[in-house]
Amino acid sequence: MIKAIIIFLTLLVVVACSQSSQSEEQKPLNPPVPPDQPVNAAVPARPNELFTASISVPSQLKSKEEFTVEATLKNLSDTDIRVLHGGGVFFFAIKDSDGKGVNTFSMDDVGIFRTFQGNGAITEQYVYKLEKPGFYEVSAVARIKVYEGEAEKHIEVETNKAKFELVR
Repeated sequence: MIKAIIIFLTLLVVVACSQSSQSEEQKPLNPPVPPDQPVNAAVPARPNELFTASISVPSQLKSKEEFTVEATLKNLSDTDIRVLHGGGVFFFAIKDSDGKGVNTFSMDDVGIFRTFQGNGAITEQYVYKLEKPGFYEVSAVARIKVYEGEAEKHIEVETNKAKFELVR
């Protein structure tokens, strides 16, 4: 009887481990996009996660002209969630082809409480201008605190890295 229980538990662990590794497989997020179309992609949510984040930027831009990057945080649950965040939800980062950060981004660390509706989304835009032609990538991290009763949970959700080209 004990051997049967041990065998059963071993099989259960093997099945559980194989299922979790399948759900974490990476899929390509940035398929080729025509130059005039924005790049829209999202980092897939893992099981039991409440949020997913995505970012959008045109795939080709002109140097010395302002452009807009848009990031969206989605609530994947059916439940309204009380959250706290700074002046904005997202922290944006732009890097050149060498991986060097090219933008300076600061945000007021004010506490803004809001109700994040079930299956809702929070979208923010970041306007920037670059001088030097080349290839770049942009990403963003949403930083929020979730409140359930008296419990507080710090959550960071990172978007994919969207690539774009800056031309003269």
